[in-house]
Amino acid sequence: MKESIHTSKDQIVVFTLDEQLFALPLIVVLKVIHALEIRHLPEAPEIISGIINVRGKIIPVVDIRKRLGILTREIDLNDRLIIADTGKREVAILVDSVTGVIDLEPFQGDTSKNSAPFSEHISGVAKTEDGMILINDLDGFLNLDEEKDLVLAASRFGHKNI
Repeated sequence: MKESIHTSKDQIVVFTLDEQLFALPLIVVLKVIHALEIRHLPEAPEIISGIINVRGKIIPVVDIRKRLGILTREIDLNDRLIIADTGKREVAILVDSVTGVIDLEPFQGDTSKNSAPFSEHISGVAKTEDGMILINDLDGFLNLDEEKDLVLAASRFGHKNI
């Protein structure tokens, strides 16, 4: 039996939003936690649902549904928060469920961009037995204006390390 070695770049964390499959590269995912109270952050960009406190660290919650054009809904007790590193900061993403981590086989991931309205936020597509999984690109989830507005809103309310 031939064993292949995968790095975290070859793995994705799969999650659902309204029964659609999405993913993040495992390398950017820090942890997955149960949904908890999200506190409103006045004057934050529209894409920011609020902030959470995870072990004393204040983390902004990105409303991925708004960014991807998916209908927003109330938080459910069974929802999950994926804590991820964008390269600039840690963010939490509210998702319906996390189905697990899968290994991508060579050529399984397609990095071509399609013409979907949110394609600028997708780094590729993984084709699996269960269907297609859209792999999100967190690097560009917040544009420069949203970044500035988030930092400004956080600093106004005493959260300087967002």
